Amino acid sequence: MTDTSRILPVLVVGAGPTGLAAALTLAQNGVPVRIIDKEEAFHATSRGAGIHPRSVEIFHFLGVLNDARKFHRDLPPFQSYKLPGGTEVLKRWHLFDKFESSPDRPWDAMTISQYYTEGVFRDHLAKHGIHVELRTEPVSMEQDDEGVSVTLKRVDGDGKEQTESVRAAGKIEGLSDLSGITRKQIGATFEGETKDADGSVYADAVIEGLSSELWHLWSTPGKMLIGARPKLEPNAFHVTIFSRDFDPVEMVDQQKFVDFFHQTTGRKDLHFKEITALTYWKPKMRMVNKLQEGRIFIAGDAAHIHSPSGGQGLNTSIQDSFNLAWKLALVYKGLASPDLLGTYPVERLPVIAQMLATTSNLYTHLIPKKEDSQATTVQDQDPKKAGFMQWRNTALYQLDINYRWSPITVDAHGKDGLSEDDLKARAYEGYPGGDVRAGDRAPQAPALVGADGLEKTLFDLLKPTYHTVLVFSPQGGAAEIVKAAQEYPVGTVHTVVLGKDAVPQPIDSAESYHDKEGHAYRAYHVDGGEVTVVVVRPDGYVGAVVHDVDGLRTYLAKIFRVL
Repeated sequence: MTDTSRILPVLVVGAGPTGLAAALTLAQNGVPVRIIDKEEAFHATSRGAGIHPRSVEIFHFLGVLNDARKFHRDLPPFQSYKLPGGTEVLKRWHLFDKFESSPDRPWDAMTISQYYTEGVFRDHLAKHGIHVELRTEPVSMEQDDEGVSVTLKRVDGDGKEQTESVRAAGKIEGLSDLSGITRKQIGATFEGETKDADGSVYADAVIEGLSSELWHLWSTPGKMLIGARPKLEPNAFHVTIFSRDFDPVEMVDQQKFVDFFHQTTGRKDLHFKEITALTYWKPKMRMVNKLQEGRIFIAGDAAHIHSPSGGQGLNTSIQDSFNLAWKLALVYKGLASPDLLGTYPVERLPVIAQMLATTSNLYTHLIPKKEDSQATTVQDQDPKKAGFMQWRNTALYQLDINYRWSPITVDAHGKDGLSEDDLKARAYEGYPGGDVRAGDRAPQAPALVGADGLEKTLFDLLKPTYHTVLVFSPQGGAAEIVKAAQEYPVGTVHTVVLGKDAVPQPIDSAESYHDKEGHAYRAYHVDGGEVTVVVVRPDGYVGAVVHDVDGLRTYLAKIFRVL
């Protein structure tokens, strides 16, 4: 990009998790950002409450995890009730299998209402002087070789409309655009289906008489489900009505919603003291066929919309942003070719497609089937079998998402004889338990001891602002790798030397640590005396697994402009 384009901000449209994650990643990379949203106020509904383990890791990389944890509550077990009557307990079970944490996969999911998550991101953006501009949306746009020209419509406090013409270095659309302006601009289709016969209504409510230690369910097989999930606040619940072949659109009226709840569950003893939000959702399972055209990108809800089953929406959206933003930052600064941006759709589209297939399948388990004994008996079912409100696919954690087919991976092991299509077919479910290869998520490793005797974890060393070159050097021989890594622009490559038996001797600007308990060497499957170099991208994915300077340079040449 030219010097002129570098002074332009990146325009982020939509202040949901997608846009906020993109804006914060760009801001941390020193890229100027404007973030706008058409809503009049920040929403306060409980959608997107499930934060899966991979997103928890991204929260850590972005520095928001500790603040987000303040609003977390453990996911309670389900308890279903017999109808009519609504009080006799049928069964108690958990939505997910118990997460087995390990040194390389340390964090379980969190449950946080989305408005808290967004508030945390906004607070961190404010530290960079960036604030969401509400009541503002794009109405037209054109791009050229130097940037994107966008006409914005803003509604002021008196309801008067104003327009503004802005120039941006690039545009990220993370907001579901009902008019499809951005999709039309880049020539994208929104392919999939809408479940016209079905519908859902969601309410945030304060209810007296209901335990906050359980997620309560009342259901009619083949027809309907009512659920009440406790929130963080006392006596507060997120209440849902899922229906099959019945559209409860009229239930967006508060009195009709309460009446339907009482009549269907039989629990007229439960008192709705307050309803703070009431929203309607028509089931849609759709995704775009492209994510980019030049300097215009779409991500999150603008790119894929799907069933809430499996809790993949917010999590997939954040991964979209985290994948794109570091690449956009390097191109914006002139450190990488614009061709790098083309790897965003190459990497993300296969993941999105497989996620959509998975959540569409889980949608069929939102309402019990007539033969589904989970709805009518307390007898235990096969714990590994997906069923009514029982997700048993560990791919939902998103820890096994990978990009092994990506053109910006370099792996000394090769591709195990697999074709590009073979590799893409496992984009979402990955290769659990296998060796770490280029394109995989970088595992965590605790107990790294520095020369000062202090311990750190590997994730403490990874940042969304640089590539991390991990040099596993059991017998020494790291100096040449460290020297080669220093050839790249200051601040873009950070080198860490990991010793197997002791803290390695200091080498220039590299950090040195003793892998005291061997977690790093085991997680990355390094066992011999050969030097192994693992390059971790700014988004926490492995870009390269090589053994020498030539391999390192081959990878970094795919990222940075020729020096």
